[in-house]
Amino acid sequence: MAELRSSALITVFILTFRSFEGATQPGSCRIVCDPFQGQSSTHEVGANGLVIPLSSSGQGPMGPAGPPGKAGPPGLPGPKGQGSLAKGPLAFYVALKEDFGKDDILKFSTVMTNLGGRYDSLTGTFTCNLAGVYHFSYHIMKNGLSLRADLVLNDHKIVASAVAVDALHTDTASNSAVLQLRDGDRVYVRLNKSDSTLKDTQNLFSTFSGHLLYEI
Repeated sequence: MAELRSSALITVFILTFRSFEGATQPGSCRIVCDPFQGQSSTHEVGANGLVIPLSSSGQGPMGPAGPPGKAGPPGLPGPKGQGSLAKGPLAFYVALKEDFGKDDILKFSTVMTNLGGRYDSLTGTFTCNLAGVYHFSYHIMKNGLSLRADLVLNDHKIVASAVAVDALHTDTASNSAVLQLRDGDRVYVRLNKSDSTLKDTQNLFSTFSGHLLYEI
């Protein structure tokens, strides 16, 4: 009995070993039924029957760009801007109706235009309150032998004009300038060693004008 039992155990062991050995051989059920058979470039069947994916050394083409992301949160508010200067037209046009002579500042008392109110007829002076570039012109008719008139900025002569003929004839001294002014600058017309200007109450031969071209 003992010999028969030992012989049966040996037979079972041999059959079991062959069964495991045949599972890894071509033609076995494991290999034939394996769905990854023939795809050794991407998968490998391990000794225990597990499918092992293999990494690929190649690189496919780049895919299409994805949709844009959501907008981010709003940024912090910026610093407060500077307030703008009060804007408005600045221009004047005035005429002379009085006799003056020698070194007088001409006080053009007939005011026809004074937008912005910066010309003062009592002093004959335009006072700037808005930095910018301005255009000025003047025309002074003489009554006497000679006339010289200067356009003055802050007591400094900018341009001059002069005429000198006999006392029987009249003539006009004229000039103009484009000036860059700052707040507080003063512009006026001043006679320079002249006989006199011509008194004129109707025709307004002698005039002084100025206007703002642009702010700076």
